[in-house]
Amino acid sequence: MEWIKADGCGGEARMSGDLNVDAPDMSDGALDASHEALARLARSARIADELPRAELTSIPGVTPLQAQLLANRGARGARAVRDLLDTDWRATGALPGQDEAVQRLARAIAGDEAVVVFGDHDCDGVTSCAILTLALREAGARVTAYIPRRDDDGRGLNEDAVRQLAADGARLIVTSDCGTANVAEVALARSLGMDVIITDHHPIHSEVPADCALVNPWRAEERSTRDDLAGAAVAFRLMEALLREQAPERADAALEGLLDLVAIGVIGDIVPLTRECWGLARAGLARLRSAPRPGLRAMLERAGVAWRQATERDITYVIAPRLNAAARLGEPATALDLLLCDDEESANRLSAQLEELNLERQRVTEEIMLDAQRMVEAQLAREGDDAPALVSAASDGWPFGMLGLVASRLVERHGSPAVVISRDGSEARGSARAPEGYNLGEALAARAPVFRRFGGHARAAGFTLPTTEVEALLDDLRLRLALQRDSLSLARAAEGDPLPVDLRLPLNRLIPRIYHEQQALAPFGPGFPAPTYIALGVRVIGCWRSGAEGRNLRLRMRDATADRVFFWARQGDLCEILRPHLAGLPMLDLIFTLDAFIRPGGDFDLLPRVVAPRIVG
Repeated sequence: MEWIKADGCGGEARMSGDLNVDAPDMSDGALDASHEALARLARSARIADELPRAELTSIPGVTPLQAQLLANRGARGARAVRDLLDTDWRATGALPGQDEAVQRLARAIAGDEAVVVFGDHDCDGVTSCAILTLALREAGARVTAYIPRRDDDGRGLNEDAVRQLAADGARLIVTSDCGTANVAEVALARSLGMDVIITDHHPIHSEVPADCALVNPWRAEERSTRDDLAGAAVAFRLMEALLREQAPERADAALEGLLDLVAIGVIGDIVPLTRECWGLARAGLARLRSAPRPGLRAMLERAGVAWRQATERDITYVIAPRLNAAARLGEPATALDLLLCDDEESANRLSAQLEELNLERQRVTEEIMLDAQRMVEAQLAREGDDAPALVSAASDGWPFGMLGLVASRLVERHGSPAVVISRDGSEARGSARAPEGYNLGEALAARAPVFRRFGGHARAAGFTLPTTEVEALLDDLRLRLALQRDSLSLARAAEGDPLPVDLRLPLNRLIPRIYHEQQALAPFGPGFPAPTYIALGVRVIGCWRSGAEGRNLRLRMRDATADRVFFWARQGDLCEILRPHLAGLPMLDLIFTLDAFIRPGGDFDLLPRVVAPRIVG
């Protein structure tokens, strides 16, 4: 196949220079340690079947590489491929509760009622809030936006805020990315003379609010791919329906101007990229690259990102963390203001503030992570469990906005579900994160009566409960997650737990054209994963640390066709284990993804990223 052809290099393409190879220690014990280090990280692979050449070349405008990648993701054949690539961002059907919500919004516009958009404070919630605010302005509504402070108000509607909004004259509250679980708060709003429209995408675990318009895909009688819509996508669909009714002559232009916000919400919330979300995110990325709003352009330029070539990774690792940092440090309005501003001066000022908040967020997270990791290590030493069902850390006074970040880091380090809890007198708040295959929402829902507030998804959730209930909750979660772990282990054992690989790619095929062909199918994410390749029969010929504090690893690899440098995230400690013993290391098959570092001027370097090695023999 084209992607596994050698380029006629006539043998190995050698790279000159220092290969960072020290004199090897050939003692058996040292070699065993380096072999074991690689073996611990090794995975088996399941390489997709290659399509027949006639099928690979039969679709006009689609390269053989793209045809293979799309077939591996369920779009095989000309019709399926064209249907996917031609996916339009426009809606094809109404969401549950949408028509009722549009009617109520139309009355509010006609009556010049005071409308408040009540946003959640994470990336999805802030972008949803901006979408609703901008679209309602376009439709002629008298609208203001309100985002609660995480530490003061928690997640979702809260009674103090509802009372204040009523006192300020609000007559209609529209939530973004929250509200499905706020039964008491909606009832309070109604008693104070306000109507409520909820736009949300969180699963429904119990009773839902009465006497309000609830726009949530989970209300549908049958499950569908629309359950995977992010909060930003739900808000966008509601505004799409409203604008087509209230301002049909300018609806398309107004909606196209909101697509960048939808993409940030979809990708930032890590929802599955089923066809509708993929189409929205794809159109939104195109908008971000062609006509970014002033705040986003200033943010990307300040971070050194070439916005004309922005990818989903830039949303994940640049935009979303900075928007989230504002709420984590008690200034959510800064993030919203950046998304709403329309002048360069404000954009530069607000992007500078977000940059400072993000740096502070990184510093505080590191401090908490050190304490949390010590607690987890003590837990593991007591329990003697190499694969715990749950790791946890709890302390007084940890900033609530950092808990989810630390929980995610613990999952990354230990491969187990993690809960991080901050106690504040008689009340405690926690964030939970889990690897793929677990269902935190289900485990927490079983303890619903004990929570003052809780919600979330399978792999991310948050809760508030009395401090006296913390230990009982953790004990219960360990039992429930142990059952999930055992079921997951059995399923993985039955399947052999191989990593899915799209195709074989020798090192001399790591060229810009291959990267550009794969990126033409972006965005990638859950449900539409980034292409994964395998290079067969490679050897490590050099290694060195890179990144902050040397946390990452660079490997110089060689196969029969070329030498290439690979990036391996968070594996810097391997350098000292491997470096003295390079000559004795085993041959590997290397599983990797293909990324690029793009400079603001548009130049880029290919950046192959190691996923895992596979030991040969």
